[in-house]
Amino acid sequence: MGSLTQRVGGRFLRFRREFLVMARALLHPETPLRLKVAGSAVLLYLLSPVDLVPLTIPFLGVVDDVLLVPWGVGLVVKALPQGARGDAEAWAARVVDRWVKRPILAFVLVFVGLVTTWMILLWLFWRFVLN
Repeated sequence: MGSLTQRVGGRFLRFRREFLVMARALLHPETPLRLKVAGSAVLLYLLSPVDLVPLTIPFLGVVDDVLLVPWGVGLVVKALPQGARGDAEAWAARVVDRWVKRPILAFVLVFVGLVTTWMILLWLFWRFVLN
């Protein structure tokens, strides 16, 4: 059981780094447009409340997020040009080194960012669509 736990933990740590690499590479000028679109689509799917398989379906509702998002992130990162990938990996290493020391603060900042984003989107929807 220890090896499964180590593999899952290792995959999570790799996903964390790859996610940061992909997010940073979206801003890099050497990243091709097709990879910027693919990376943006993965980010939007991750943040979107709409899933391919609804969460109300037991087990399968979570599996699409657990499998599809890391798979998509991995594909985008593998396809990045060397220059963009190198710069993004150096940035991701600095971010991980800084925020791993303060994981609760990092979690709070991400949570506040997500809540703020959804509040702004809901306000815009209410303001421009419902009124």
